[in-house]
Amino acid sequence: MKKTTMVALFLIIPGITAFLFFNLWPIVYSIYLAFTNAQLGNFPIYNPNSSVEPLHFVGLENFRWILSDPGFRDAFVWTWIFVITSVTLKVTVGVLLSLLYTNKYVRGKVIYRSLLIIPWALPLLFSVTVWKFMFDPVFGPINKVLKSIGVASPPNWISDPTWAFIALNVIEVWLAYPFMMTVVTAALQSVPETLIEAAILDGANYWQRFRNVVLPAVGKPIAFATILTSAASFQYFMVPYIYNAGLFENKFILLYGFRKAFGATPHYGRASAVMVIATLVLAIYMYVNVRVTRLQEGAKG
Repeated sequence: MKKTTMVALFLIIPGITAFLFFNLWPIVYSIYLAFTNAQLGNFPIYNPNSSVEPLHFVGLENFRWILSDPGFRDAFVWTWIFVITSVTLKVTVGVLLSLLYTNKYVRGKVIYRSLLIIPWALPLLFSVTVWKFMFDPVFGPINKVLKSIGVASPPNWISDPTWAFIALNVIEVWLAYPFMMTVVTAALQSVPETLIEAAILDGANYWQRFRNVVLPAVGKPIAFATILTSAASFQYFMVPYIYNAGLFENKFILLYGFRKAFGATPHYGRASAVMVIATLVLAIYMYVNVRVTRLQEGAKG
């Protein structure tokens, strides 16, 4: 083996080893746990005084239990409902803001864009905590404003499942629109002015230009951003956990799995099974969307 090859291997092996240990090993170990009866009492150390059997292989038992649990089915359905509602709002707000701040008649666009990406810079815990205070049914400014305009009984944004779900959509739009706006703005700036000017000369109005000239040119970047942000919505965990974990336990898949692992009766095997199912569903979803939108063709081109 050449000396240069030996040196190259010496330099990259530590990085590869660290990557496999910190990334691949937890995934493989979680998959292993999904096929065991790992739970409090036998994992990570077996307690002979507990009524739990020692750690052993149970095959697909955890998956059968999860798929037959009404709580998991509710979480699965509500997760997709959230994906649909939140992604629709995020894409709509992101595109509208991008169109507004790429308009030549808007002054101070650089300042506005800088201010609009603030949600990206703030820590998630801080943002969600502030929003939770704003939606507080007693002290929150949102309900105070509603009372001031004549709403006698403002919604309970924290404890009511429907209104809390709406509040989560609002929070998610706040957290994610900077990403959508950045992607769409970059795509809009790449649209040749000559095409728009030609459409104007042909008598096309604003919406005709947007539909027939701008949208086809930015379609793939918007599709790419939509797929990424929908995957993020599917993995929604931290925001509902901070906002009201108990209320949303059976509304989001990852929160459901977390509560199975660290709830009143911890069962790590079932929690791992939830993670495996969620990963498989997300992988299939991403693959189908990439094929349908033909993003792989754009990458090749």
